[in-house]
Amino acid sequence: QRTRCMTGAAAVVIVGVALAGIATARAQSWAPASWTLSAASAGDASWNAERASSGGGETLLRRSSAARQPAPIPQPRGPLLRRMRPNTISLGIQGQYGGIRGNSRLADGFDHGPGYAFRFRYMLSPRAALGFSFEHQRFGSVQPPLNVPGQPADSHVVVTTIAVESVIYSHREQETHPYFVLGAGYASPDIITADEQAARVNEGAFLVGGVGFERFVRARFSIDGSIRVYGQIANSEFSSIGQVSLGIHLYPGD
Repeated sequence: QRTRCMTGAAAVVIVGVALAGIATARAQSWAPASWTLSAASAGDASWNAERASSGGGETLLRRSSAARQPAPIPQPRGPLLRRMRPNTISLGIQGQYGGIRGNSRLADGFDHGPGYAFRFRYMLSPRAALGFSFEHQRFGSVQPPLNVPGQPADSHVVVTTIAVESVIYSHREQETHPYFVLGAGYASPDIITADEQAARVNEGAFLVGGVGFERFVRARFSIDGSIRVYGQIANSEFSSIGQVSLGIHLYPGD
């Protein structure tokens, strides 16, 4: 009987030891390895640092996408409009109306009247041109002409001018654009009497300045208007002429 008791106690001890070993093995199998925890911690730290430095995951993704985009290719510049091409020649004609003031023989006897002008321009650059103007302006007499035998009265004066001008455009690429004129020329005034006799007076050089606009109706056809002021000193006498002009301008060629 004593031997049976010892045998039973030994069996109980063996079973307890076996159960303890099984529990310990299961606990070890469930617990993550130390190297796994350290790698996970390092990965989380790297992710947080990268997210903080890039300002967020969305910004980082946007930057990486932008880095993969190809560099933009510059588009080739198209040909200039004809009105802006250097070496382009244009022709214009204008009707005009003007008045004369000053202390000269012309200003004392004549006041205002109609005229016409031809304009030629040569484009030097997209916004500048060299212009040539030929004008024929008529001014009527201040007093009605009276036919006195031996002393014919003045009927009118005809002023013929030629000028070289610098024309500067603004916003030339648009259909409607202004321009500025500055130049010099030579005037030849002829007083016409009632019996159709002519006498030249106050002939000489002058300066001209003005502003204008151009409105393109077609690629080679425009409406051109301007206001010009002429100043002349001849024979110690000053004449000032103001004109308002309106007409057309053509751009022939290619």
